[in-house]
Amino acid sequence: MSNDRIANHAGKMSDIHENEVTSVICRNIKPGHEKDYDNWLKRYMALQRNALGYHSVTIIIPGAGEPSNRYIIRKFDNKADMEKWDNSKESLKLIDEANNYSTRHYETSSGLETWFTLPGLKTLSQSPPPRWKMALVIFFAAYLINTISRYLLNPFIGEWPLFANVAIFSAILVVLLSYFALPILSRVFSHWLYPGNV
Repeated sequence: MSNDRIANHAGKMSDIHENEVTSVICRNIKPGHEKDYDNWLKRYMALQRNALGYHSVTIIIPGAGEPSNRYIIRKFDNKADMEKWDNSKESLKLIDEANNYSTRHYETSSGLETWFTLPGLKTLSQSPPPRWKMALVIFFAAYLINTISRYLLNPFIGEWPLFANVAIFSAILVVLLSYFALPILSRVFSHWLYPGNV
């Protein structure tokens, strides 16, 4: 693959990530309607999976402190597709039914800010950090991960073919950024990223 094609592919992947939208829906279930809500949620999720641009969904049931709350974290390829599903006849009918069992509140966010999370699922209801701050934190994390992983693994895989070598280091970078570095650094730098909001 030529350098131009690689750059073009990387640009397209960046555009997809930039347009991706995450919606966090919080519902407070009315006492005695937990089973009704859970049955409703199964039907809602089954229909939503067929929606244009649907990417994924995660359900969070908090611990003892918030036993009546449920969180639905949805990802769509872009805001237009998410809004099309939310305003569809099927979705509106199901939401109207869910209002019999619960009350709803949700906020949306897009792009890289969805990587920067604070305790208590508060981030998506706040203004995201400026992009230059997010870029600095990501650069710092990526630089550390790259430096350490190459220092440790180059003696073992340094002579591997280029594509295999790059694939290994890319996988390490993505996994450690997503699951360890950015969640940790977003907390360490929370006062800088979210001045006055923490």
